[in-house]
Amino acid sequence: MKNFIKAIAFASLFSTPAMAKDCDPEFTEASTTVTVGGVNVGANEVSRENFNVRVRNQGKGRCTASIRVARIDGVNIGSPLAYSLRSGSNSIDILPTEASAATAESDFLVNGIPGGANGRAVPFIVTVPTRWGIEAGFRSEQFLLTLLDAAGEVLDRHVLTINMQIPSSVSMRLVGATGTETIRSINLGTIGKERPNQSDPFGVRVWSTSPYSVSFASENAGVLAHEAGLDQIPYDLRMDNMLVNLATGSEFTIPSVAPPLGIIHRLSVQAGPATARAGSYSDRVTVTVSPL
Repeated sequence: MKNFIKAIAFASLFSTPAMAKDCDPEFTEASTTVTVGGVNVGANEVSRENFNVRVRNQGKGRCTASIRVARIDGVNIGSPLAYSLRSGSNSIDILPTEASAATAESDFLVNGIPGGANGRAVPFIVTVPTRWGIEAGFRSEQFLLTLLDAAGEVLDRHVLTINMQIPSSVSMRLVGATGTETIRSINLGTIGKERPNQSDPFGVRVWSTSPYSVSFASENAGVLAHEAGLDQIPYDLRMDNMLVNLATGSEFTIPSVAPPLGIIHRLSVQAGPATARAGSYSDRVTVTVSPL
């Protein structure tokens, strides 16, 4: 019995060590944070940011692995955005969760992973639509990058955080009035003594990412002035049936975000009846929309 025990101890002491793997890839860091900058909001706007994630081979031979990307639930700040990822010419599907089934474009193959501390950088581009309908504020979302071998076994994990600040923005367009993009006109026709003249329907369409204000400033303090300065005709301007005070200027606060297609605030002008000198009368009103 004693000899048998010694033989086992001898064999254990001089057993052949396990061979190192040729391909033993890993991420060089546990996480990456990307901030999408230069965000503009508009009808067809998108925002992009380039970043790298580094991988390396702890083994001694040729090495290939795949990267899969999935959302991490429950850690978002703000409503989720429609992010998309590319690496070179490859579009990468972002899976809803880590447990979701792979798709034809969810696994991105990384060839030639080198050894050494730095390994190699895998380039990515994150793209997100920033069209009207998006709400201003800070967004932060996390994604799990999983490194897989040829059999689909998980080798390593990496957390990607994407941060983005959506600015408070507005845009406007006068609709139903003639003229250029910046100057539009409303013709009230001939103002007589018998009845008031009402403008045809027109309005201001607003797009926004935040609550906003609409303000009005009249060049003539709310009157139509004779072309030679010889007379005046008072008139009323209304927005959404609310009277605009053009004598001192009016500002209306809209406490909500405009929908993706914008919202139209209806405007109307009424003048007369009036007794005044013959001639042409006009006023210029500046409409300003500002984010809050």
